[in-house]
Amino acid sequence: MHRSLAPALVALGLILLPTTPALADGLGHLPYGDNCWASGKDADRDGLEDDCEHQLAYAFMPLFWFDSGESGHGRRPYYAVKSVSFATRTLRIFYLDTFFDDTGVTTGHDGDPEFQIFEVHYSAGRWYLDWVYMSAHRLSSCDSSAWYSYDQLEYDTVTSALNAYRGWPTLYVAEDKHATYNTLSTCDRGCFLQDYCSRHASQYLDPTDRLVSRNVGSTTVQLINAVTLQGKTERLLDDAEFKGWDDQWYRPNSKGYGRHLKEFGF
Repeated sequence: MHRSLAPALVALGLILLPTTPALADGLGHLPYGDNCWASGKDADRDGLEDDCEHQLAYAFMPLFWFDSGESGHGRRPYYAVKSVSFATRTLRIFYLDTFFDDTGVTTGHDGDPEFQIFEVHYSAGRWYLDWVYMSAHRLSSCDSSAWYSYDQLEYDTVTSALNAYRGWPTLYVAEDKHATYNTLSTCDRGCFLQDYCSRHASQYLDPTDRLVSRNVGSTTVQLINAVTLQGKTERLLDDAEFKGWDDQWYRPNSKGYGRHLKEFGF
């Protein structure tokens, strides 16, 4: 367009100028890039710096929206990270939600091992979210789990200006069942229309401890497996029941994280 025409077209409303600067895509505040694949401390021997694993897990940690009727917020989340490709600077983060219980009226159980997998990559000084896998009653009769591309997700730019497009996403947690979804409408279709979500109360995955000292490593190089709370022990990486550090006689237990971690190569 010839520059002399621009003022006249703006006056006629044919060109809309932005009123606020656009946020950059991805996250550019992290101290790691190529040096995430370095020779520093690497306790789980996966080629990634331990501190980089934590920085990324914390930076991309999702924001959960809970329904007003949610009665089982309690959780003690952990994470694992693995390299996918150094050539494309791609890795995956596995978030173990570890809800203490599923409080569904008819199908409740001790321990609720829902999870999310984030695939991210580094390019030209910024980290970008590419894909998210959200478990939703995985391997059950109403399995609604799915992969979502970054452009199928919502981002909460109100809470923090750092939460740019392709930064950490907003996820919706099904009332009492803790299946996660990318939108409210997807949630309402989940588990044969039995799941329900709303935007009542928001919480980060780990609002207090920021995932510090919560890196489980992998199923082959275990940094954290047995965790004891109030005299009860859970083995997070084994093919064992996950009881949410509880074991009520009148409620069944859930199957643990081991099978999910192994299937996704962690």
